[in-house]
Order: sequence, then structure tokens, then C-alpha cells
Amino acid sequence: MSEPNTPDTPQENAVTPEVPSGPYVYDYAASPQRQIVMPKTVPLPSLKTYQAEVVAAAAADEAKWQKQLADFEVAKAKAEAEGKDAPKLPVRAVPRKDDNDMKTPWPVEAKDADLLKLQELLGDKVEEIFEQAGELVCQVKKEAILDALKVCRDDVSLKYEMLADQSATHYPAAKDFAFSVVYHLTSISRCKRLRLRILIPEGFSPESACSEYPSANWMEREIYDMLGIRFLNHPDMTRILCPEDWEGYPLRKEYPTVGWGQRDIDFREDRGGVLNRLAMEKAGQMGINLKQPKAD
Repeated sequence: MSEPNTPDTPQENAVTPEVPSGPYVYDYAASPQRQIVMPKTVPLPSLKTYQAEVVAAAAADEAKWQKQLADFEVAKAKAEAEGKDAPKLPVRAVPRKDDNDMKTPWPVEAKDADLLKLQELLGDKVEEIFEQAGELVCQVKKEAILDALKVCRDDVSLKYEMLADQSATHYPAAKDFAFSVVYHLTSISRCKRLRLRILIPEGFSPESACSEYPSANWMEREIYDMLGIRFLNHPDMTRILCPEDWEGYPLRKEYPTVGWGQRDIDFREDRGGVLNRLAMEKAGQMGINLKQPKAD
């Protein structure tokens, strides 16, 4: 008779919990919600990408139809050999007419005079121009962004005097680039907007726009703080939101939404509320009543 298993006796064929492997798991045993699922697609707005998707979808539809015809011929030959009635001829599906008022704003070819003017002035420095949802997009080579900004600001027919915003996005699933940096320009005198865009790989440092638009100073510091993109010739390339010793860049897709844990405070065992009060005092939350009110 076999001896019963005791807690100290290791069992054979014991099933151990599977821990996902990968570089983006932070203390999985203690914080499973910090596991990250990286995106597999690149939702980058682009006319070339959209046209390639349309061609690929048409090719897939044609391949599906040819397979239906081939299957019909096989079924027809089999029915004739067995002396049965021939199957019905397949009918190709026709897309339904969409009468919905909400239409998807797909990218279209550029017809705006500003985009055509930029392509004429910058030449081969322009990679792509298109319009989408009423927005003008000009994508230039990453090394030519400063030249493009100078043209947009100084050309008399463009006159984009203000850099209204500067943003960046992380695309970890892309092949030839890792980030997009977008410069949102505004022409106050002409009441018009334009978006300049560059696509950069990991580790590339584009030229700072501060020499052309001083408002880029804090915007580029925020991009560096949130995504880790450094800008050359910036007057003060330091963090602006996170502390200098902060680990990682919070707007990257590899960064968990609950954070890496640099500021985790566990109050589960703080039943008296002492740690909670001390934390609020350290954080400067003096607007909250930290002392129990007493009746006079």
C-alpha cells in the first residue's frame, strides 16, 4: 500500500503555473495585470497603405471566387460520373449598397494647393501627401524635417506661422520605423491647418524645431519624457512630467497601463490609516482634513 502524499513530499508530474515569457512582464507573480500584449498591426494613416490594402482585398476576393469555381467543376464531374444531377452554378457575391450616412474617412489623393506646393518645393524630400477627413498630411524624410518646417513658415504662399502642437506615436509592429512624429501647423492669417509627419526608427534623433518654432520647446520635452525620442540641438532635453529617475517611457506600447510600480503603496495592512495620512502629507494633499474635527 502506497504512502499518502504529505505536504513536504514533492509529487511527481506536478503541474506548475505557466508564467508568460517575454521582456515586458513586471513581477508577474505579484502583479499579473502588468503583463503586456503587444499589438500586431500598424494602424498608421497612409494613402499608400490604404491602396495596398484595397489591392490585397481584391486579390483575396478573386482567389476566393476562383476556388468556388474550381470546387464547382470538381462537384460537377463527380455528379456526372455518378449519374446525378449537376450542382447549381455558384453566384458571385455582390457588395451590399451602404446607405449609412456615416462614411469611413479613407485617405484620398492630395488636391489641396498647399500640399502640391510643398511637393514642388521640397521635391524628393516628400515621401507622401494625402488628405483624410479634411486634414492635410505631408510626410517627409526624417532628415528633412527642419527644411520642411522652414518652407512652411517662410514661403509667402503658405505662411504657417504657428506650431499648434507636436505629437508622437509608438508603432512596435512596424518594420521600417518605430515612431511617428507629427507637427501640427496652423496658418493664422489664412485660417488653415497642415500636418507634417516623419517616421523614425528606434534610436534616431530628429532635429529640434525650436529654431523655427520656439513653442516646440516644451512639446519636444514631453515627447522625450513620454516616448524617449531625443531631439538634436534642443536647448534643454530633460524630462518635464516624470521625475528624472523614472524608469521607462509611459506612452510606449511596452509600458503597462498600471505602471512599472515605482510609486506603488500597499495600504491593505494599514488598517489604522497611518500610512495613508503620511502619504497624503508627503504628497501635499493638505486640502483633505487629516485631523479629526472636534466640537468646541
